[in-house]
Amino acid sequence: MDGNLDALTRELTALTQRFVDLGAKLGDAARALEEAGAPPAAGLVTDLAGARSQFIQLRTDVLTAAQAVSVPPTGEPESLVELEPLLGAIEAAVRMKVQQAALAETRERVTATLERVLEIVHRDDPAFAALAGCHGKARALRDAVRLLSDPETPEAQRVAASAQSFADLLTMVENRDALDDERYAQLEESVSKAFGRGLAVAVARGRLAFAGEVAETHVEPPAAPEPLPEPVAEPPEPVAAAPSPVHDAPPVLAAPPVDEPKLELEIAPPPPVPTPASVPIETPVTMPTIEMPPLEVETRAPAPPPARPAAGAPTAEPSGPDETAQWWLAAWARWSGWKSTHVFADVVREELGKYPYLLSVPIQKSPEYEDGLLAYGYSILMDHVEKQKPGCVGNALNSLKAGVAQPVGEQLYEYLVTEGRLRESYPDFVKNAVLAAVPEPGLWFQFRILESKEDTRIFQRPSARLGDTELSGQRLANDNQRYAEHKFKMTLPPLTMRCVLVSADNIRDARGVGAKITAEGAPGDSGWIVGVPAGARGKPEARRVTEEGTHVPGLGKDFAAVWIAVFNPDPDADRRYELSVFLRKDTKSPFRGRS
Repeated sequence: MDGNLDALTRELTALTQRFVDLGAKLGDAARALEEAGAPPAAGLVTDLAGARSQFIQLRTDVLTAAQAVSVPPTGEPESLVELEPLLGAIEAAVRMKVQQAALAETRERVTATLERVLEIVHRDDPAFAALAGCHGKARALRDAVRLLSDPETPEAQRVAASAQSFADLLTMVENRDALDDERYAQLEESVSKAFGRGLAVAVARGRLAFAGEVAETHVEPPAAPEPLPEPVAEPPEPVAAAPSPVHDAPPVLAAPPVDEPKLELEIAPPPPVPTPASVPIETPVTMPTIEMPPLEVETRAPAPPPARPAAGAPTAEPSGPDETAQWWLAAWARWSGWKSTHVFADVVREELGKYPYLLSVPIQKSPEYEDGLLAYGYSILMDHVEKQKPGCVGNALNSLKAGVAQPVGEQLYEYLVTEGRLRESYPDFVKNAVLAAVPEPGLWFQFRILESKEDTRIFQRPSARLGDTELSGQRLANDNQRYAEHKFKMTLPPLTMRCVLVSADNIRDARGVGAKITAEGAPGDSGWIVGVPAGARGKPEARRVTEEGTHVPGLGKDFAAVWIAVFNPDPDADRRYELSVFLRKDTKSPFRGRS
């Protein structure tokens, strides 16, 4: 019909021009007839007859086309002026027919996609909330799509785009293992935006499948054989309840409950006010400590941990799925999505803006926080590791050893530590993360010292819960209490950090801040002290806390705040730290021989 319509349009245009030409000739002939009595030329009469025949044929073709697309004419056109709107109505009807056909095709395709989405089930949780929400949206869209009839409505024009996130979900579920990193990251972002990260995490963990597939995998074990009619010396061998494991198959990913490491946080209370004459000016006053609230732990008593098997030891019969690598899947998926488009510092600000306590949580326990969303933030550590050895993150899954008892999460953790040289490079990771995060959005701090003209206030979190937003504190008004050594004790899990914030409020004279760290009772250097310039005078500066102690002069004048980050670079063991913060009324260093 499109070709025929174009031909009719061209013929109408040509006939219109012919009528214009004939009109001019007829005008000349009419003047000659009137003025000189000359009759029209024979050729002109022939042309008029031919033009009329052409008009009649065109009218017949247009009426036939109108009937074909159900456009009834108001009457039989007697002129080109009457033919033109009829031809326009035919063109509109043809366009509408094409759009309706396209809408029908799109409606059929989208409905099939939504029906397929409704077949997705969770392997372990039939009432999985994120999937239930997705199914609700799919049903609502399916019902709306079925009612669409006018292709020119905004809803009809957006129907394909509305179903794109469902199509992306199907692609992830159907082809999860065949997608490359970039494509998977794009799909993961689309699904997370439409249905929440919880659903994307479930896909990444392999917990979603189609109802038919799940039914096929739950095959009943074969029935036990009938006993023999004759007595036998030995009983028949029992039939196995499940097929033997394939020792060279890759392990399935899952996460056993992990116990929170004990965190001890202490702060010094004020002693009785000594006489001013008995306190040397250059010798800092050491304040005794008080106990912090105990760590909030689960009420169930964990079973004693079994002896750790050798990495290469063959595995026994598996008792359940291994979900210990969910932290890796989440962090890897997030990193894959931004590695080509964002820089480390920008992503640090974004992730710590959402979860400021991210780096205080051990990476392998990160899926236990914020419904698993916290683990995505560790994409910044993935980026750090990739920079130590380009290509190692993408090759991680190829390093897994099948048929061994060591959980997949532990294998990946050891790989991350080794390839990223985290024993040596973790301090630089902490430094770069802190420099990117301050002054905004900042980090979660365990303690804070707020210096003002009138007093010094020391705040602490009232509980040992990571991410606690409450603060309790004490006020120190005497100089011998204020400008002293303030001790903070803490136990840090592997590859984590804690922060102490020292800031000034409306002081005229600059203060000095010193920091010294002991690790397991010995002088240590596991810390950074970062000065945040006052106003917009420059970028934050980071200095390593040395074993002798590090001093930063100028709090309140050159620096609006000083962040002290204590970190544990040991990837295997908890470590006990004691941070001493020396607050000085002047800018002299409390450490002998150091400015």
